[in-house]
Amino acid sequence: MTKLIVTPIDMSAPGSYRERQKVLRAYAAIQATEKTADVAGAVSALDTLEALIAAHAETDDGSTVSEALETVSAADFDRLIVALLGKQETVPNSSGAS
Repeated sequence: MTKLIVTPIDMSAPGSYRERQKVLRAYAAIQATEKTADVAGAVSALDTLEALIAAHAETDDGSTVSEALETVSAADFDRLIVALLGKQETVPNSSGAS
């Protein structure tokens, strides 16, 4: 089973404020789209979050992050967002091959 390992944003690193801001803005945009049914806005926000996660992720078995993200569940993707902010480190990908 492939695990995505996310290195949290180093909150003491230069530029970390803006990176965290991007995560929180994208998450807020997703929440807002739930009220307005703005599908394009939701997709844009998810693309932003995926790019931020990919920049901080690696897999435990040598597969690419892109391959692992193809089979990740929506619930696991939400956990990856939490991991990016430093609350959790790995997300098993039960759909992926090990």
